[in-house]
Amino acid sequence: MELIIVRHGIAETLGKRNEFSDEKRLLTAEGRSRMREIVKGLTKLGIEVDSVVSSPLARALETAEILAAGIGFNKKDIKTSENLSPGAACEKLFAEIKSRPGAESIVLVGHQPDLGILISKVIHGTGYASLELKKGSVCCVNVTETVPTLRGDLMWLLTPRQLRLLSKS
Repeated sequence: MELIIVRHGIAETLGKRNEFSDEKRLLTAEGRSRMREIVKGLTKLGIEVDSVVSSPLARALETAEILAAGIGFNKKDIKTSENLSPGAACEKLFAEIKSRPGAESIVLVGHQPDLGILISKVIHGTGYASLELKKGSVCCVNVTETVPTLRGDLMWLLTPRQLRLLSKS
């Protein structure tokens, strides 16, 4: 199984527009534009997706919708999971992933530092070597074991800039 791990795009700052609620922060116009370019770069890599799972926070869900639209995945089939919310325990997300038998490629859209810790736990077994993902970064992890927990190899990690450059090639 492949996990395609995506950090949400550039989001609004807290303010009146989002009722000073972190959960309601949407992507900025620049964030939406850059995510569309990033998705074009991903399509050049030829990724195929069986499932898209997003944090329920507005900026992550909006990122997942842009990604789904760009890769031909039906937006109405995007699932949200509290296990991708900031501060959620990786073990619950691992159990949720394992409950999707037959899925070969799952996109997870979420937040830092949680995604970096998640990647570290899968590839290293601990969350101590957390990877830093910039907004819009995408990582691919090949899961080789699911019992007793997820274990795998880092296949690639691309920055937003690299993906935007790829979209123009």
